[in-house]
Amino acid sequence: MIAFRSFLPRKCLAMMAATILLSITAPAFAQAEENTSSEITALREQADELIEAEDYDKLVKVYQQLADASDPFGMNGLGISYAQGDGVEKDKAKAFLWFEKAAARNYPRSVTSLGLIYEQGEGTKKDLARANSLYERAAGLGDARAMHFLGLNYEQAIGFEKDETKAFKWFQRAAEAGRGDSMHKLGLAFEEGRGTEKDLGAALLWYSRAAGEQQVSAYFALGVMYEFGEGVARNDDAAFAWYKLSAEKGNAAGMNNVANFLEHGRGTEKNIADALSWYEKGAEAGDDYAQANLGLIYLTGEHVKEDVKKGRKLLDKSIAQDSSYGMIRLGLAYEDGIGVEMDRGRSTKLFRQAADQGNAEAMRYLGINYQEGIGLLKDLNTAKIWYEKAIAAGDTQSEDLYDKLVKEMATEQ
Repeated sequence: MIAFRSFLPRKCLAMMAATILLSITAPAFAQAEENTSSEITALREQADELIEAEDYDKLVKVYQQLADASDPFGMNGLGISYAQGDGVEKDKAKAFLWFEKAAARNYPRSVTSLGLIYEQGEGTKKDLARANSLYERAAGLGDARAMHFLGLNYEQAIGFEKDETKAFKWFQRAAEAGRGDSMHKLGLAFEEGRGTEKDLGAALLWYSRAAGEQQVSAYFALGVMYEFGEGVARNDDAAFAWYKLSAEKGNAAGMNNVANFLEHGRGTEKNIADALSWYEKGAEAGDDYAQANLGLIYLTGEHVKEDVKKGRKLLDKSIAQDSSYGMIRLGLAYEDGIGVEMDRGRSTKLFRQAADQGNAEAMRYLGINYQEGIGLLKDLNTAKIWYEKAIAAGDTQSEDLYDKLVKEMATEQ
């Protein structure tokens, strides 16, 4: 599964930090020391209205009134305002101070936000141990965001030793508390057997719950499960519907898969124009599969006017992402002289490069090339080894090739 901080790679956290850090829609928790007078309640309601209206200048003033009344909701709001630069000049140091004041009153979201600040080292010195300690404190106060962050940090060995079992348990707690990205993480854990036993039925359940929380990555994951019949009956119509939903929400891998289904008429009517449009969108969004697929289309001139230069550029972009899929597509082009001069030695090198990344399809092509002597010296024993590797990596197409090769070897002997 193409996978795509949340179910997202850790490297995305810096870009997501403001969004994750600064969500302000959750209610205050009972553990926080709060003034619940009617005046405070009215000011909080006014703040909610101003958030909805995106009137940040007035919102900051309301937060200040609340903070002056020692209300942690207002203090947390000021932390958010200074961190984002909404209604005030952006100031990470002031954001830190306001989160710290709210955290001192046990406001769970501020405790978590402080942890994220220490983890990122923005507004204070980076301290992973302190960050994780704050997440644990906030999780104890019931904050699902902190639980999710603990899951991520155990999963990715950030301030902890890597422990997928503990990661699973924290994702489970956060998911049960209603956090959508943790639901997706649970689905992935059950699908791949990370920190728990593999259970495709449970994976389908949690992906479905994550989709109910509008987790776009879960839309794509459900598309994969329906396409390949994982934990559910195979259904191209359902797969296409989920892929399309993910693509419309900006998932680049979903764009590629929608294009592929449209190109071949799977789960929907065949529509080449729409397929090309989705391939273009996916390629522009950086999906290596879309870049490789569209690149090959331009090399072959299938569905479009042949454009070797554009085709190579797209394939090179895919390979620049270290994409084994792109390597294979370009390797096939060199092997058969599609849009480029035939060079079977080069195609075999590309297959080897992809195989070294664990790509089972590339292993199969290497087996074929060694069996047939394509781009290298014929070697049936080496071909047999590559077929065995491909089968071990899950390539069912190599099984028949392997059986035929064994019979051929027995005949020759």
